Amino acid sequence: MGIFLSFLLSLAVIYSLFYMLKVINQQKELAIIKNDLISNITHEFKTPIATVATAIEALENFNVLDDKEKTKKYLSMSSFQLKKLHQMVEKLLETATLDSEQLILKKESIDITNTIEKLANKHQFLNTDKEINFSTNLKPIYLNVDNFHFENAVSNLIDNAVKYGGNAIEININSILNTTEISVADNGNGIDKNLQDKIFDKFYRVPKGNTHNVKGFGIGLYYSKKIIEKHAGSLTLSSTKNNTIFKINLPNE
Repeated sequence: MGIFLSFLLSLAVIYSLFYMLKVINQQKELAIIKNDLISNITHEFKTPIATVATAIEALENFNVLDDKEKTKKYLSMSSFQLKKLHQMVEKLLETATLDSEQLILKKESIDITNTIEKLANKHQFLNTDKEINFSTNLKPIYLNVDNFHFENAVSNLIDNAVKYGGNAIEININSILNTTEISVADNGNGIDKNLQDKIFDKFYRVPKGNTHNVKGFGIGLYYSKKIIEKHAGSLTLSSTKNNTIFKINLPNE
């Protein structure tokens, strides 16, 4: 009995040590994510603030007010940067409401083929070095969605493929029976298997290569997944060394 109790005590001590190591590693990961988030927020906020400050200084000290064209230019620049700041603050605030019932979707019947095709064209126009192709097996396809949030969710997936994927991006809609599948695929290097489970976590960003040269808050994919789930759908990822595919599945209501 004494040997058996000693064995149980040893197992308990070993388990406690492994559990403590697990907690320490989790805390380290959280600290890294927190520091990365603070760094990115600081960088993202400093640029528009510095731009607005420079424009105001020019208006105050360099007789710019006497030049209507320059005055208009600096005011326009300041307005654009302030709108950018507002959007970033809104994005962070929206993220805080996603886990609660505070975010109420305003659903309406829209043609998602038209919406997503416009998104593909917009991203192609802004990224001429990428090849973005759109296809659908049916047109039109009407779904009952919140147009604003749904469009943002899909746009985040395309933006993610543009920033981190290869130079060819395929956007496809496939509607069969009671389900509509929307896929965004790119021919990039893919995402490591041990990181794929974390890719939808709040504030998480893949820590490899030069991906951190692209600034952001790490909430785009988290936001997209939560929005799709609030539409009673699912967002999944499959990735290999040669491609990455995000798939949205939505019920045809």
